[in-house]
Amino acid sequence: MSDFLSGVREKYPEDILLKGRLPVEGNVIGCFFQDPLLLEETTCTKDDFITEDGHFYFQLIKMLHEKKINEITEVDILELNAEIYGKYEELGGWDTIEQLKETVNIKNFDTYIDVLYREALILNLYSDGFNITKPITLDNGKKASPIKLMRRMTSEEVLDWWESRLTTYGNGYSSKILEEETIDFTDEFIQSCKDGEEMGVSIASAGIDINGDTINCFPFLSNQISGLLPGTLSMMGGFSSTGKSTWFITVMMALMDKGQKIILISNEESIKKYKIKFLVWMLGKRNRYFKLTKKKLTNGDISDEDREQLRSVQEYWKENYNGRLKMISINDADMSIVKKKIREAALREGYTCFVYDTFKLEEQSFGDKRTDLALVHDSRELHKLAMKYNMIGLASIQLAEYLRGTLFLSAQTLSASKQVKEILENLWLMRNVYSEEIDPKSKYFIRPYRLKKNEETGKWYEEPYEIDSTGIYRINFVEKSRGGSNSSDNGSAYLYKYDGDHSIFREIAYCRPKHGRIE
Repeated sequence: MSDFLSGVREKYPEDILLKGRLPVEGNVIGCFFQDPLLLEETTCTKDDFITEDGHFYFQLIKMLHEKKINEITEVDILELNAEIYGKYEELGGWDTIEQLKETVNIKNFDTYIDVLYREALILNLYSDGFNITKPITLDNGKKASPIKLMRRMTSEEVLDWWESRLTTYGNGYSSKILEEETIDFTDEFIQSCKDGEEMGVSIASAGIDINGDTINCFPFLSNQISGLLPGTLSMMGGFSSTGKSTWFITVMMALMDKGQKIILISNEESIKKYKIKFLVWMLGKRNRYFKLTKKKLTNGDISDEDREQLRSVQEYWKENYNGRLKMISINDADMSIVKKKIREAALREGYTCFVYDTFKLEEQSFGDKRTDLALVHDSRELHKLAMKYNMIGLASIQLAEYLRGTLFLSAQTLSASKQVKEILENLWLMRNVYSEEIDPKSKYFIRPYRLKKNEETGKWYEEPYEIDSTGIYRINFVEKSRGGSNSSDNGSAYLYKYDGDHSIFREIAYCRPKHGRIE
């Protein structure tokens, strides 16, 4: 029977906190032996294993995995040094490993690893002085043992439960009160308005290009929404293949230029695909170089001239943005992972902005789970994180395909999930532009224009803007903005020219889309 590592029994009460620890570690170790690649999907370290057996086996698996051995055999272990092999034989050799593998179902790995994380949380709470062993009074008046309650929870639920407990502790004020003041309009208040303290982080530009000109991002949109405020959540909605993820490349470049640190979590695209997008964006917007496209870079079709340009943007990134962007790619829309990673990024690494790509909107229910309600719930969870850690929160949402063809996008295109709008600071909705819409003779013509100022009268007027009929375009509707005016109020939206080869959106004009549908 495995003993605990030195000092563990002295630190934790064995009959309460260490009870059942061996099978908890054994389940995880058994899965790792079946598939060492699972190591890459976790943040496990040797310190997560406090039994001698678990500690040894984890280091053994990790050592073999680092040797690129992803299907462990007894021969692989025989080739290790004598000290390790001796310990391996002492623990029962290959028969013990086979028994560990046979007693687990690798399909349940997520549950096994979450139990291990939960137990680590419980030990950390105990070490930090939290009462987890003595009964406490719950909101319903009943008494219960925290340790028993927590062992019925997931690791994420343990964190949420303790946070909710902390907010109930008396501290002289309500945790729900954000501000309290007897209203008076002082000179200091007027000065704060003059200084633009209520302005958010601008997404108008991202520095200077190689010619000394401003790298424009979304100057008109940024002006309308007064920038992006920390402590808020904003969303970009659009249909599949509209370019939502690519649109955020421009936004992120503008934010990083203003000193923001961003954590990007995606269930849509791999890290490599995003890196390619950032590279071609910088080549085009910063270097004004358009010979290398996403497709060429992906296929390795890189000339000597391309290589020189790439070296230039590599250095530019290192000098200006290195350490300001972290990306995590996940398999599906698991909000518990998203919340955990955002929390860690904010508390441990000082990240100031998160981008989540993508919420998916489905017009159906699965069993007893309504996906529209899940989306509303998850968006509220992101909003809470943004407020709690004073971060700029951004997310994309994929609209249901049956709505494709709707010409004037509004919150109605969110269908049963339109409640999401209530908690958002900004809601943008983007779609493709149809060929009929850029034909002046068509009833669907969107009437592109730019605002010009009459120097004599000082008034602004709409000057028609002629666009290239061969271009690719997108329309961005501002459905909600803290600035007040939105597309539904004034009938106007932003017209972008879309260069997918270089991941670039260009604000070129305003337009007035028609209502209705197009087939």
